[in-house]
Amino acid sequence: MPKSTYLLCLLTLALCCNLALAQPQELAPLTISAQRTPSAWLQAPLAIGVVEPGPGQQSLDQMFSQVPGVLPQSRYNLAQGLRLSVRGFGSRASFGVRGLRVLVDGVPLTMPDGQTELDGLDPALIERIEVIRGPASMLYGNAAGGVLLIETREPGAEPSVRLDVTGGELGQRRLGAQASIGSGPFSGLLAVSGNEQDGYREHASARTRTVTGKLGWDGAPGRLRLSLNVIDNQAEDPGALTAAELKVSRSQAAPRNLSYAADESIRQQRLGLSWEADSYQLRAHAGRREFDNRLPFTPGGQTSFDRRFGGFGGHSWFDHQGFGLDQRLTLGAELEAQRDQRSRHDNLFGARGARTLHQQEQARSAGAFLQNELNLGERWSASVGVRQDHLRLEVDDRRLDDGDQSGSRTLDETHYSAALGYRLDPHQQLYARLASSFESPTINELANPAGGGFNPALGAAQALNREVGIKGEWPALRYELALFRIDLEDELVPYSVAGQPGRTYYRNAGRSRREGVELGLHWQIDPHWRLSGAWSYSDFRFRDYQASGQDYSGNALAGVPRQRLFGELAYEQSRWYAAANVDARSHAYAEDANRVRVAGNALVNLRLGMRIDAGGQRLEPWIGIDNLFGREHFDNLRLNDANGRFFEPGPGRTLLAGVRAEF
Repeated sequence: MPKSTYLLCLLTLALCCNLALAQPQELAPLTISAQRTPSAWLQAPLAIGVVEPGPGQQSLDQMFSQVPGVLPQSRYNLAQGLRLSVRGFGSRASFGVRGLRVLVDGVPLTMPDGQTELDGLDPALIERIEVIRGPASMLYGNAAGGVLLIETREPGAEPSVRLDVTGGELGQRRLGAQASIGSGPFSGLLAVSGNEQDGYREHASARTRTVTGKLGWDGAPGRLRLSLNVIDNQAEDPGALTAAELKVSRSQAAPRNLSYAADESIRQQRLGLSWEADSYQLRAHAGRREFDNRLPFTPGGQTSFDRRFGGFGGHSWFDHQGFGLDQRLTLGAELEAQRDQRSRHDNLFGARGARTLHQQEQARSAGAFLQNELNLGERWSASVGVRQDHLRLEVDDRRLDDGDQSGSRTLDETHYSAALGYRLDPHQQLYARLASSFESPTINELANPAGGGFNPALGAAQALNREVGIKGEWPALRYELALFRIDLEDELVPYSVAGQPGRTYYRNAGRSRREGVELGLHWQIDPHWRLSGAWSYSDFRFRDYQASGQDYSGNALAGVPRQRLFGELAYEQSRWYAAANVDARSHAYAEDANRVRVAGNALVNLRLGMRIDAGGQRLEPWIGIDNLFGREHFDNLRLNDANGRFFEPGPGRTLLAGVRAEF
């Protein structure tokens, strides 16, 4: 990394310290749960960001943008879903989230094979997000890149009703309602929302319907939570454009996506149950997901599956003394499974043709872990842990007229983590961390490009993370700085084949290395003004990677910008609030050969809202402008496309407005 990068980090850190020292009062520490037990953010020896959405933050991508090292993409193409990458993990995904473990209210959203879809989340319900950046397999299993812990609104003790109405350009319309009630130890919440958009591009309309219900019981023994989430989504897919098509019209759809009526529809029901006591937690979940899509080609261009999934797990912790040291021991175990009945049919320009694939797919995972945290004295602390995971992926071919394409893969993985912390003073801590992790291919990614069924050549990626950092917390300031290096073997890389636009396959790269710097800042300048920022420098490169007769060794990882900066200045008082933020990204490459360079951009967004209180009721009208200066940018990149269809343009200046009423 260049010396100027280190110099910038040191100068910024020095500024943070000087500002903090001017505020001598003690700040109640931020508490996190990402280490499986409640702990102070300052004392946790790992890189972890915390997001608590403020007024006017309406979308998931804006929430995640506040965390250094996190890259959100594909906000406007709901057929692909919001894609997130953390330190480059997840950048390979053709849709949804990969390489990250996601939990909502303590219950896994991620499938046993590593797939995660965020389409069931209602952003209006999210109250807090914790993001572990870097390998976290020791605590969470199949999570090479990190963990997202999302907490949604809890039912209130008093009855309340909240209504949200939003409208804007691109045909964006949203109507949401929440009702909460409490009586003694019991409480309940029901939230419904409907979203529609016409989209910036042709053939980009979408409709989502979400119902969320929560029931709770609080008593002396502990807390019981029952949650239900139901979604019904439909979205057209405008596809990606070539460079030549971009020059003609950025808002057009890919011609074949129009001809073949490319789209997807999803129905899902998900039930979660959790019990939390003073020193242990138990959880269980079950659900069903029905999926259909149409891709822009004929052979096998329509896919459908019926998925049943579920699992249960728990962990407990207790404090003890050993060798004269205060210690906390945490033990846990998890069992999860999913089963898909998958079919493919020919896509006859939108009509369903002959069936070309019929198979049953299964993923079963079991994991157990142990972690010990040690207090080594007034200033020193340490933690060590180990986890054993067993993951089996199976494909059972039910259509045998073209041969048996069945296959299976069993992974038995042992991973560890060790960290050391040193308290510089009551407000700052240094830490160092070493952790290993693994990332399996998902069942969908095991598709064989040479035919149906199972790709026996695709293996799991292995990662080793080395990280040092410093974090500080004062009455008005919180900052964190992390430097890391991750060495990977068998990194999972996407590619496509000619004649099958829209379908992505995967292969393993030999070795790669990721080096980076992350800086996060939250400064409450005074009771009304707040400044927050997140900056990342990412030097992610292949070290040994040959494919299709080409040598990509030394090339940058596709889809990840070298630098990313998010900054926001906000003003808030009892009657009104305003915020302006900038999201800037440097250039990235669209393919492993690094021949297609995608220019960076900087988008400015504004929010302004009022609060009108009358008779115990509140009305909150607001207005927002995304991409204030109308910059050309790309909402998403489709990596390594064999037909040169890399680009999904994002919209220019977009006006939104809404009103929230609380009773």
